[in-house]
Amino acid sequence: MSTAPEETLHSAVSRWAAARPDATAVVHGTRKVSYAELDRTADAWAAALTARGVGRGDLVPVLLPRGAALVTAVLAVLKCGAAYALLDPAWPAPRIREVTEQLDARLIVTDDPDPRHTGLPVWSPAACGRDAGPPAGFRPVEVPADAPACVFFTSGTTGRPKGVLTPHRATARLVRPGTFADFTPATVIPLAAALPWDAFSLELWGALLGGGTCLVVDEPYLSAQALREAVTGHGADTVWLTSSLFNMIVDEDPDAFRGLRQVMTGGERLSVPHVRAFLRHHPGIALLNGYGPVESTVFATTHRVTGADCDLPGGIPVGRPVPGTAVHLVDGEICVAGDGLALRYLGEPALTEAAFPRITVDGRPVRVYRTGDLGRLDEDGVLHYLGRADRQVKIRGHRIEPAEVERQIEALLPAVRACRVVATRDAGGTADGLLAFCVPAGPEGLPPGAEDVLRAGLVHYQRPGALVAVPAFPVTANGKLDERALLALAPAAAPAPVTDPEGSGALPDPAGDADEPLAELAAAVFAAVLGVPSVPAGTAFTDLGGTSLAAGRVCARLAAELGRPVPLSRLYEHPTARDLGRWLALTGDSPRPAAADGDDVPLSPMQTGYLTNHLLKPEDRSAHCLLLFRVDGDLDLDALDTAVEAVHERHEVLRTAYRAAPRPHARPVDVPAPALEIMDAAPDADAATEALCEALGTPLELAEGEVWRTALVPLEPGGSWVLGCVVHHIAFDGWSESVLAAHLAEAYDAALPGRPAATAPAPPSVAETARLRQDRLARVDLARQREALEAELAGVPELVWPAGPDRADDGARPRRVERLLDADAAARVDAAAARAGVTRYAVLLACYGQVLAEVTGRRDFAVGTPVAQRSDGRLDEAVGCHIEMACLRLRGEVLDGGPAAVAAAGRITERAFRAQDVAFHDLVRTLNPPRTGRPPLFQTLLVLQDNAVPALPLTGLTTAHLRPPYLDIPLEVQTEFWPLPGGRLRLAVNHRPDAVPGATAEELAKRLADLVHTLPLPEGDPS
Repeated sequence: MSTAPEETLHSAVSRWAAARPDATAVVHGTRKVSYAELDRTADAWAAALTARGVGRGDLVPVLLPRGAALVTAVLAVLKCGAAYALLDPAWPAPRIREVTEQLDARLIVTDDPDPRHTGLPVWSPAACGRDAGPPAGFRPVEVPADAPACVFFTSGTTGRPKGVLTPHRATARLVRPGTFADFTPATVIPLAAALPWDAFSLELWGALLGGGTCLVVDEPYLSAQALREAVTGHGADTVWLTSSLFNMIVDEDPDAFRGLRQVMTGGERLSVPHVRAFLRHHPGIALLNGYGPVESTVFATTHRVTGADCDLPGGIPVGRPVPGTAVHLVDGEICVAGDGLALRYLGEPALTEAAFPRITVDGRPVRVYRTGDLGRLDEDGVLHYLGRADRQVKIRGHRIEPAEVERQIEALLPAVRACRVVATRDAGGTADGLLAFCVPAGPEGLPPGAEDVLRAGLVHYQRPGALVAVPAFPVTANGKLDERALLALAPAAAPAPVTDPEGSGALPDPAGDADEPLAELAAAVFAAVLGVPSVPAGTAFTDLGGTSLAAGRVCARLAAELGRPVPLSRLYEHPTARDLGRWLALTGDSPRPAAADGDDVPLSPMQTGYLTNHLLKPEDRSAHCLLLFRVDGDLDLDALDTAVEAVHERHEVLRTAYRAAPRPHARPVDVPAPALEIMDAAPDADAATEALCEALGTPLELAEGEVWRTALVPLEPGGSWVLGCVVHHIAFDGWSESVLAAHLAEAYDAALPGRPAATAPAPPSVAETARLRQDRLARVDLARQREALEAELAGVPELVWPAGPDRADDGARPRRVERLLDADAAARVDAAAARAGVTRYAVLLACYGQVLAEVTGRRDFAVGTPVAQRSDGRLDEAVGCHIEMACLRLRGEVLDGGPAAVAAAGRITERAFRAQDVAFHDLVRTLNPPRTGRPPLFQTLLVLQDNAVPALPLTGLTTAHLRPPYLDIPLEVQTEFWPLPGGRLRLAVNHRPDAVPGATAEELAKRLADLVHTLPLPEGDPS
C-alpha cells in the first residue's frame, strides 16, 4: 500500500491509521506512539489551531525540539490546510524573527512562552495534551496534492534566508512505487537531521508515508553511538547521513552500520576512499548517493553505489531521476523538472521567476529549477556532478551563500565597512569551513568581542572560523575577487589565542583524583581529533575549533577506548576536557593502565606533529626522508634483501605503527620488512634518482606499520645500480642517515656467502626511547623555559616575500638554488665565530637574518632550525626521530651586520637552545592557533647540515652517497649550509614556488654567498 501520486501527506498517515491502527508510528525514548494515537491527537490539535484562525494556505512556524509532539504538530498544521515551517531551537533570536516575518504567520506553535520575541501569539501543544481527541464533527481540510505543505529556509545571496515553499506532492513522490529505496511498514528510520532541513522531511515522511516507524534521536545528530543504539535497540534499518557524517562513522566506528539494509547519503561529493572502505566492510548494505537542491525537495537523482564507481575518474555518480522528476542539461547546467519543484520563494516573485523559468523540451514548455550546478550525462544516462557555477558552497550538508553571511556580518558589526567570506577546503577539495575577511570602517580595526557578536547572531553552520582584518580586497586582472590572494592574507590577522579559563564547576569533584586520568584522556582525544599536540583542559571543545562532526569523532574514540557509550549530548553538556573527564569518572571506570614495553607508547611532540600532518594531508611528502647511493660492481641481490630484513628487525622503530586514536601513540607491530623493489633500468644516475623519487614518494601507511620502503634501479648497460630507501620523518632524522647506512652495510657483509653470522646489538626499543625522553624532561624546568620562550616569541609578524611571476605555481615540487662557496668560506665563518665567542651556526644565522631583512624589507621575523636531542649515548646507534624545533626571533641589531650582529645571534641561539625541551607544536598552539593557515611562527628554516655524511661500505663494491632533491619541504624556504671535505661549504636555498618566486630564491642565495665571502679571514691567513 504505497503513497498515491495525488495523495497529501496527512491523508496518507490517516490511511495507515485506518489500515494498521496499532502499528508504531513514532518511538521516542521509552514512549511509543501508534498510528491511531498519532492521527487522533493530530486531529485534536488541528481543531484547536483552526479555532485560533489557522486555515487553508497559512504558513505556520513550529518551534519545538525533535519528539512525538513535533511530529504531531506537523500533522496538525497540515490537517488545517496550512503549511508548516520547522524552526531550529538553536537558531539565534534575530534569525527566528526574520523567518517568522517572512511567513506572515498568525501564530507560532511552541512550548516556549517567550519564543525569541517574535511578537506572534503562541499556541502550545501542552494546552491540548497528547490524549485529547478531536471534537465531534471535526474533519481535516481537504487540499490538492499541489497545495503548500512545507517551508524550508536556506541561504540567500541577498543577505536574508530564502523561504522555499514546497507542495505535498514534492515530498510524496519520493515514496511512490518503484522509488530509489524501500519504504515499507517494516522500515525504521532514525529522525536525527536538523529540523529546518529538507533531509528531515526525508527521514520523517520516508517512514510515515510507507507505514514505517520514526525513531526520534535526542543526540544533536546521528553519531556512531546513536546509530548503534538505533540498530540494536530499535531495529533501525534505513538511515540518511550527510557525506561528512558518513565519512566520520566509516573512520571511527565502521561496525556501527552493521544491521542496516540501506544507507542514504549525499549533500556533498562522496569520498571515494570512504565509499570503498564501506563497501568492503558492508557489501550487503545498499549505499545510495542522493543529489538535489532544496528547491527540488530532498532528492532529484539517486544512485546505488557499486565498487566499480570508485574507479571512475570523475568520482561517484549522482545517478538517475527519482519518480516524478526529470533532469535536463542546459549549457552544462543541471535543471530539474517535475513534481518535486518548489512553488515559489516567499516574498521574492522576481527571484522565483528567474530561478524557475520555462524551457522548451520536445516542443513543449517545461517549468524547471536552475540549480547553478554543473553536470554531464554519461552514455547510460547517469548524471555526474561537476561542481558549482557560482560562489555557493555546501559545508557538512548545509547550503551556504557566502553573500548572505557577508551581509549579516556587515549588519551585526557596524565597525566593518565591507566583508568577504571565503570557504576553506580540505585536502580533497571539500569545503570544510569559512573565513570572514573584513575591511574595518576606521583605524581602530575590528571591535573587541566581534567573535562573540557573530556567535550570538549567526546560525552555527554560517559562523566563520576566524575574522581577518584586511585593508582592502585583492582582485584579479579582470576585477573579480581574488580568493587565493585573500586566503593568503589570513595570517596577517590570526585570531587571538584561546585562553584556558577555569572549569565551570558544573560537576562535583568525585572522590580522590579519579577524574584526572579521564580528563587527560579526554584532552588527548580532543587534541588527536583537532590535529594538535595538546589542548588546555579548561577550554570548550568548540572554542578550540572543534566542529559538530569533530565532536562525534571525540565521542566515538572515547567510547572505543573506554568500552562504553559516550553520547554526543554529554560532550555538549560538558564541553571541556576537564568537565567531560569528571562526567566520565562519575559514570564509569577509569581508563586502561599505561602501556608496557611493546604496547602503546606516547609520541614525542615532533612525532605527534608529523602524524597529524600525515593524517590531515596524506599526500604531503615533506616528511619523506630519502637516502640514495650509487653502487658499482657485482651486487648480491639476495644479500641486500637479507640486509634490509636484518635492519628492519634490528630497529623496532621501523616496524612500528603510528596511530592517532585514542591518543597519539606508537605500537610495535609484526610487519614484514619492505620488499626490495627492482625497478626498470635507467640510462644514468639522474634518471634513476628521478624514478626513485617518484616511486618512493607515494604515501606511507603509518597506521599499519609501513614506515619505510626500499627500491633498486639498475643502470644501463649494466654493472651499476642506484639504491634508494625512504623513511618517514616520524621514525627518522638527519643523524639516522649514517646509522641506517652503516647498519645496512654491516648486514650486507654478514649475509654474503661464507661470512659468519653477525650479532649486532639492538638499540633502545620504542618504549625505552620514550622513557629516556621522559627522564630527560624530568631534569629540566619546562615551565620556566616555556615562560621565557612565550615572552620572546609573542606577536612574531609574518614574513612577506616579494611577488614574482611564478607565485601561482601550485603543486610543483620545491626548487633548489645552489652555490658552491669559495674554498675559504668555512674558514671565514669559523674566524667570525671565534672572534665573537659563538658557534658557526650563530654566524650563519646573523648573515641569513641580514639578507632576509634586505630582501623582504622586514625588521622582525623568525627563523626555525631543528635541534638534535641525542644527549644519551644509548641513542647514538638508534634510527629514530630525536629532534625538536627551535624558533629564533630576529629583530634589532642582529639584522644590521657586523660583529655586533654576530654576538646578538649568539645570544639568540643560546636562549633558544637552552629552551629546546619545550615542544614547538605546543608553542604554536599557544601563540598562534592553527585556524586560518597562518604560518607556524616562522616560514623559513636555516639548517647547518653537519651530521656525518652517510657511507655504505659494501665489500667488493664501490659506493657513493647521492643527495636527492626534496620531494617537498614543510615551509616556504629551507636554507641549508653543507660542510664539504676540504673545508668548503655548499649553500642550498630550497623554496616552494607557490609561495616564493624563483627570483627571490636566487637573490637570497646570491646575497648570502656574497656576505659570507666578505667575512674577514683569520689573522695571519695568507689568502
